[in-house]
Amino acid sequence: MRSGSLVTFVAVVGIAGALIVRHLPESEAVAEPAPANPVQQIRSIAFDGRELPMSVLRDLLASKVGDSVDSTRLEHDREAIQAELEARGYLAVHVPAPAVTFDDGAYVTFAVDVGPSFHIRKVTLTGASERDAVVTISPGDVAIAQRIERARQAVADTVPRKSGKANVEVKLHTEPRSAVVDVELVVR
Repeated sequence: MRSGSLVTFVAVVGIAGALIVRHLPESEAVAEPAPANPVQQIRSIAFDGRELPMSVLRDLLASKVGDSVDSTRLEHDREAIQAELEARGYLAVHVPAPAVTFDDGAYVTFAVDVGPSFHIRKVTLTGASERDAVVTISPGDVAIAQRIERARQAVADTVPRKSGKANVEVKLHTEPRSAVVDVELVVR
């Protein structure tokens, strides 16, 4: 090989090497972008977990079969699932980001660990006498948000006040290891 050709060859290899190095990832691995449109269409949405109210959870989802995968909507769906199960007394529920696999379309799976159903261990009334208020929850009840809210409302409706209804605040004190919650109804 002639020296001129060798210099040209080295220069071309050097430029190619610089271009390759320039396009390598700069830091930690980044998820690859989702495949092109037809493959991004959601083909199914599944839930992986025990004792799940499937029809209720499906009704909460903003993502639907046939839609394109949208990470913002999937995060909204994850949060809605988490909130619904917490409201049903599963205060230790864990719903991670959904797994999305791509083949001839997108397959979305929400893995749900509901954990134990929390029960009420103790109910206390602060700021009013128990004989003046109607408390509609008791120890042993499942810690369902709607039931606790109804109890708060019942206390607000029954505690005598000169200036209308009482303002009642609910404070929850959870003990995850025992799957119990103490409910404090604070009358102001």
